[in-house]
Amino acid sequence: MQKKCFLTVLALGMGLTANCSAAASPFADVPADHWAYDAVAQLAEDGILEGYGDKSFRGNRQITRYEMAQMVARARAKNSSGEDKVLVDKLTAEFRAELENLGVKVADLERNADRVKWSGVFAQKAMKGNSDEHTWWEKELFLNVDAAVNDSWNVHAGIDTKWGSNEGWNSETEFSDAYGASNVKVSSMLYQLYAKGPLFKGSTATIGLFTPGLQEGFVGNARTKGMELDYRIGKTTLKAYGGNLHEKVSDMSSAWSDAFRRHGDRGDFEYVGTGAGGTETGFRNQRLRAWGLSVEHQFTERTTAGLGYYNLHSPVAYGESHLGIVAANLRQHLTDNWELTGFYAHGNQHYQNKAYDVQFIYNGSPWGNKKFGGSLGYRYLGSDALIMSSVVHGSEKPGRKGWEASLWYHFTKNIQIQGDLFNGTAINKTYDKGAHRTAYFTSLLFSF
Repeated sequence: MQKKCFLTVLALGMGLTANCSAAASPFADVPADHWAYDAVAQLAEDGILEGYGDKSFRGNRQITRYEMAQMVARARAKNSSGEDKVLVDKLTAEFRAELENLGVKVADLERNADRVKWSGVFAQKAMKGNSDEHTWWEKELFLNVDAAVNDSWNVHAGIDTKWGSNEGWNSETEFSDAYGASNVKVSSMLYQLYAKGPLFKGSTATIGLFTPGLQEGFVGNARTKGMELDYRIGKTTLKAYGGNLHEKVSDMSSAWSDAFRRHGDRGDFEYVGTGAGGTETGFRNQRLRAWGLSVEHQFTERTTAGLGYYNLHSPVAYGESHLGIVAANLRQHLTDNWELTGFYAHGNQHYQNKAYDVQFIYNGSPWGNKKFGGSLGYRYLGSDALIMSSVVHGSEKPGRKGWEASLWYHFTKNIQIQGDLFNGTAINKTYDKGAHRTAYFTSLLFSF
């Protein structure tokens, strides 16, 4: 068999790659004629070893015993059988000393090899709002890191990096988003960070920074630092959450938004003027608190519905009063390919105190296994009947009404394009700064 040489594995899925070169010096190189090369090559051919994780091996240099031991540890985690198991056991015996010198037992490596999972998406985006003069181009890399704590609990982190520009495609540069008084660079920014698992039988708790899962996010989709508790009884799920909101100023009600104005003409953040230094946003730090409850039931295999109540404390918008919202939602599968979704929400603070959305959807979610699909619907998104909604794409934010259509297409596995087109106006035309009735949002996505 032709001999192959290999670089280090991304050890245990994360974290050890950078350490390999630093840790390599205490260990001797594996001689070029060592039988281990042939053994590892055979395991790779049989699918037991995956090299760098993309099923490729790179380089043609000798590797260290440390690096070889890393590959052996991953091979043991595959639970091979037959001749492959014989090879793995033989390699384990050969390189056990290196693993022991690192203070890591072979059994520990086997147990932890697949505890951390990486996934994510790279997106090339182009979008234009109703009041924008130029298209905003954006390159985004979103990484998901999921780690098993034990058999029941997991930790999740969502890491977001964006470049953007309104000067054309491939002109994107690093930029910042306003969070209260601070400008925060969107570069390896923690977008989500939470632990999830059962507190008792039938329950699921989420603790940390998360997006609430009540009623598909129609009303309370703002990221929250707090806790959510779901409890399932048969086909009924009770959900509750609460905490401090953590969203950028431009996604909430503010003077930056041409339509999203609460309580007549108020924002969620008070504008106090930009100071010197370029790090201030001009807005005062403001703690927004929210909580919500919902009862959601699956009536049949085709019909699900829910009722919910949400409460937002936004002192700038509502003073000492709170925004209370009652909401109902429905999802009805009409055929194998068509479904109808919708919600209605009513707030207690008058002004724009109602919100609703009705959509016909073909072929379900773009993240499913269908080749293509889309939707068509009408929405009326009153600013005082929502905290933040999951349905805004082309329509951008609450405070608008009109028609929205979406299309998506899978070119091949894990590569797709999505597009949303909105045609409508601000509910209060006083704040409709732009002459354009249309807005669009498109993404070319590469998932991994």
